[in-house]
Amino acid sequence: MAVLEIRTFDDPVLRKKAKEVKRVNNSVRKIFDDMLETMRMAQGVGLAAPQVGISKRLIVVDAGDGPYFLANPEVVARSKETETKWEGCLSWPGYVGEVERPLKVSVKGLDRDGHEVWVEGEGLLARALLHEIDHLDGILFVDRATTITEVPKEETSEVSFDDSPRLSCVFMGSPEFAVPSLDELINNGVRVSLVVTQPPKPYGRKKVLKATPVEERARELGIEVITPQRLADREVVEKIRSASPDFIAVAAYGQKLPPEILAIPKYACLNVHPSLLPKYRGGNPIQRQIMAGEKLTGVSIIYMTDRMDAGDICVQKCLEIGPDETFGTLEKRLAVLGAHALVEAMFLVFTGSAGRTPQDEGKATYAPHLKPGEEIIDWNRTAQDVHNLVRALSPVPGAVTVFDDERIKVWETRLIAPSGRAMGKESPGVILGTEGDMIKVQCGQGIIGILKVQPEGKRPMTARAFLLGRRKGIVKFG
Repeated sequence: MAVLEIRTFDDPVLRKKAKEVKRVNNSVRKIFDDMLETMRMAQGVGLAAPQVGISKRLIVVDAGDGPYFLANPEVVARSKETETKWEGCLSWPGYVGEVERPLKVSVKGLDRDGHEVWVEGEGLLARALLHEIDHLDGILFVDRATTITEVPKEETSEVSFDDSPRLSCVFMGSPEFAVPSLDELINNGVRVSLVVTQPPKPYGRKKVLKATPVEERARELGIEVITPQRLADREVVEKIRSASPDFIAVAAYGQKLPPEILAIPKYACLNVHPSLLPKYRGGNPIQRQIMAGEKLTGVSIIYMTDRMDAGDICVQKCLEIGPDETFGTLEKRLAVLGAHALVEAMFLVFTGSAGRTPQDEGKATYAPHLKPGEEIIDWNRTAQDVHNLVRALSPVPGAVTVFDDERIKVWETRLIAPSGRAMGKESPGVILGTEGDMIKVQCGQGIIGILKVQPEGKRPMTARAFLLGRRKGIVKFG
């Protein structure tokens, strides 16, 4: 991801009507990702493509439960009830205005996978959606404001959460999921003096050593990084202790912290866990929740103990899982939600207003890593079960089936209702027909539509294209 230049004030691109996006492809997804990174670095809640010089109908919004990526967004409903509040804009730095907007809106558009989605917004989310959609039509918040005020530059406070004396933190994390937490700490003025992450691992066919995403990000930020094999080694413990941190913040680090490290920080060791604890403790909570068909998830910020994910809860935040949402999109949303919750929890602990809620051990469940064979689709299961498996394993490692002894990965599915011929009497795995680019397949109970597959050694393709290139007479998966 790259940080783009935000266009400001009288830049002509801000007054042009953006062009409709014909198809959400990899280049559009790259723009989405760069917009999100730019918005985060600028500490905004929304960004439209024209604001970074791209005249396309693309917006990114994160009002605390996102991010939402929308191509060709369209307001389809808005409440009669309105509210007038102050708004700012990354393209008008230093100014705010009072703007009246509907309290609730419904917006439809295409998500970063090109699927049509509906977003129901209320309060700040509704305001942010309308603000960014205005940008796509060349309308700025100053055009709608009843009053506009220049914001005076903030004077340095002697005591604040994001100024002197600054809180200090040692951050421990490894995968992409942890990067937003590191960024959020920096953006909120926390002094991250040391980052601890997993050692580089061989990557690709040539087995080139590749640093973790957290190490790459930390080095971009100029933060010292260590990559120990064992946390319990004396020199590692002493290195962390010498940083004299107020907090140790952990997000998907990948190793258990020994008691010597848990005892180091002045205030607490806080961990970002992507589930509503005590459910789904362990190393694979996001995929396991999708596989189980959960509709509600969230993040838990816990005080770390010597037991895995069993510490008292400091802060919890919830969000809904979409019926077709994949591991990839849900992980990104939970990463951002967890980053916000981590900073909130740290502030509450620092000010002495944090709570401690013990976990109910009787409700604890576990989320182990995938075992060999769990990626294989069992067509005897219900269509919902198959759909959940595919969603949970996209974009990695992929749900697997066979077709005429050919191993293929199934990347995208949809639940569909039976129609036409007497569906439901065929044996599981039988192909019932096609509809556009989709293949209809009988499951043990119900019918599923396969949209995208990837034959071994080849690129992803539509299910229909896959079927057209295969030997006639084969009518069954598995």
